[in-house]
Amino acid sequence: MEDIKVIKDVNNLGEFLPFPGYADRKGWDAIDDRDKVYFVTAANELMDQEWRVLPAIRYMDFYRNGNRSLYETVRGERRRKLLTLCMAECITAKGEYLEEIINGIWLICEETTWVVPAHLNHSKKKPPIELPSIEEKIYVDLFSAETGSLLAWVYYFLGDTIGNLSPVIKRRMELEMERHLLVPYLETDDFNWMGLNHNDPVNNWNPWINSNMLVVYLIFRKSFSQAEQGVSKTIRSINRFIHFYAEDGGCDEGPSYFHAAACSLFDFIDELGQTSDVSYLYKINKIRNMASYIYKVYIDKDYFANFADAPPRVAIPLGLLERIGKKTNDNTLIDFLSWLKKNNYCTNTFFPKSRPSRLYRVLADIFVKTGLPQKEAAFNLPAVNWFEGIQVVSARDSGNDPNGFVFIAKGGHNGESHNHNDVGNFVLYCDGMPLLVDAGVETYTKFTFNDSRYTLWTMRSLYHNAPTINGVEQAPGSNFHASEVSFEGSGGTVKFSLDIAGAYPAAAKVKSYRREFIFGQKKGLTLTDTFTLSECTTPLELNFLCYEKPEISGPQAILGGKVAMHFDNQVFTVNIDEIPLRDPKIHNDWQKDTLYRMRLSMPKAELTGKLHFEFVKI
Repeated sequence: MEDIKVIKDVNNLGEFLPFPGYADRKGWDAIDDRDKVYFVTAANELMDQEWRVLPAIRYMDFYRNGNRSLYETVRGERRRKLLTLCMAECITAKGEYLEEIINGIWLICEETTWVVPAHLNHSKKKPPIELPSIEEKIYVDLFSAETGSLLAWVYYFLGDTIGNLSPVIKRRMELEMERHLLVPYLETDDFNWMGLNHNDPVNNWNPWINSNMLVVYLIFRKSFSQAEQGVSKTIRSINRFIHFYAEDGGCDEGPSYFHAAACSLFDFIDELGQTSDVSYLYKINKIRNMASYIYKVYIDKDYFANFADAPPRVAIPLGLLERIGKKTNDNTLIDFLSWLKKNNYCTNTFFPKSRPSRLYRVLADIFVKTGLPQKEAAFNLPAVNWFEGIQVVSARDSGNDPNGFVFIAKGGHNGESHNHNDVGNFVLYCDGMPLLVDAGVETYTKFTFNDSRYTLWTMRSLYHNAPTINGVEQAPGSNFHASEVSFEGSGGTVKFSLDIAGAYPAAAKVKSYRREFIFGQKKGLTLTDTFTLSECTTPLELNFLCYEKPEISGPQAILGGKVAMHFDNQVFTVNIDEIPLRDPKIHNDWQKDTLYRMRLSMPKAELTGKLHFEFVKI
């Protein structure tokens, strides 16, 4: 297996002192008053609340009925409370929160595992187990690495102070860190997310975990003799993530996972940069392209192109991206962030309500000032973008005006990370309003990531803007993919075409199914589907997922009162299905009760055909 060395190994690590210590009163006094008030106020409210217990049966819920939220909510409350108390103590330096901080450390150290129930069986062979066993090999997942990062920062800020009050607690932190993370990470190469024992792509887990593990090794260097070996291994592992990422920077997991994928890589680079010179990394095109991805899939307001498990509205890490924009000299990114802030779009949740995650990023937002000049924010984005690596095109009427049409479509394959069966899917917005949409995903449960995933309606091509062929929908797996993908973008016209027949199983009896999108800036969108079937047992049906209920009038459907979709009503019959959004997450994502599926069905069984649709402003 190739040893990738985009990030070079570091032989002589400097001290890791990115933020002021507890005794540095000038450093803590210099943070914004907003931050001081937030943490102290929140800590005072939490002081009166009892630490909640985590019974075994709550852990067992996931195995028994698929529920992961009951356990994770209490678990997250513990961690959020500990960090809030730690920050308040560092801000006030009066010692009034220390005893409750010790209680929180004790509780977390007493937990049998830091791995959440949903991930317990990731590294195990069947049959699965419902509770962690102390005899089992310890796994490292997203949540255990986050817990390690949390305790590491508490140790960084208050370790000596806690040690003076109770040396046992301080030593317990060191020992539990070794047991849960430092040793298992070093001794294991076969955690799939590491990418160290296979040549398959790795997803956001890799940088998300490695960015937290790097912090843990750097902070516990004095108590753990093999820490520098751990740092080297995090570099080796995260290089695998960079290697598999598309050169164009496209995130196949969608914009909501951009904060966990590319942005976690940026966290890692920044953390490593506290101990070594990493400035060379900001000149690498792939790294720069990763940062630019987010404004290339922007639509309007807080809407982004939500393929995969992404919701339609995404909060992006403004502070981190400002720092990255400065280091990569990406003025388009900096201007984009300024425009978002000016219009109060995509405003960060300052501190997570459930569990504290990506803590280095949170702390850097508090302590690091970008020094960027304050200037008038202007909307200035590239009007056409093509991500060849993930086969996604995005285009808008104007790069200087958020209004007008925004069109985004994808090819790719059905084995992408967080994939939906959605090859050939597209979304269309006009003047910031959703017209044809991707539903996104409901609340994560056991069924989201097991063999039942593609029975969930949000994952099926039936509920995406894609055809149903001979009554058959698309199938999951990387073998089901687009072919003959072509992109042209010049003279204000974008042409994107692909054959999506390969996304369907043999039962669809489809020889070819070519979709061609032509997007003319200021002229709307045309879609032409040309198909050839070996047999037609069930008439072809095209699905269009609509934000508002379409108004059908002869050969056109009015979408959102803004756009007319023209079609041949001599060829199609129209059916409209209401799709209630009962799940609280997806209901909140769209902030409405219902989406609508418009099904255009061909009454005649045709082996070949050419279907034409136009979308124009009314």
